[in-house]
Amino acid sequence: MTTITLPALDSDEALLATGSGMLRVPGYSLGERTIQVDEQIAIELVVAARSAAESAYAPFSRFNVGAAVMMEDDPEERIFCGSNVENSSYGGTVCAERTAIFNASGQQLRRIRLLAVSTPATLNAPLEQRSPCGLCRQVIREFADEDTLVICDSGEDDVIGDIFDIERLLPFGFQFARE
Repeated sequence: MTTITLPALDSDEALLATGSGMLRVPGYSLGERTIQVDEQIAIELVVAARSAAESAYAPFSRFNVGAAVMMEDDPEERIFCGSNVENSSYGGTVCAERTAIFNASGQQLRRIRLLAVSTPATLNAPLEQRSPCGLCRQVIREFADEDTLVICDSGEDDVIGDIFDIERLLPFGFQFARE
């Protein structure tokens, strides 16, 4: 296990005047956070996500994506993989991250420990071209807790990937109040 520190994020709230009234831009503040990462598991998941991307069915976009997830509540510490599956009816398309999470959920597992995503065609591209889409971020949040981590493969030889906790990946994510 390696201890790393996620940096603090801070932006002030702002009120903006319009001709019809004010608009509020919410502020957001996250403190610096120290976390434990098992780098060997992180590497295993990135490698598994890269491999899963090879199985993608992406005849329209030609953009293969692979994901690999390990669940916190899985005593066997299995790796569940998924790849994107496109459909002529675009609404029928399923992303790799959701495929992996749904595979794990089908085994009655409910808490993501670590999820890795790989996009082989854009490994050296900016983060926004290789990170989970909004829908996947929301699904990740459904199965996340404060200790859940997500790694986006960077493709760099000496970098395992870009790492996020759920609050850094999806600030203001929607959640039902659970009782």
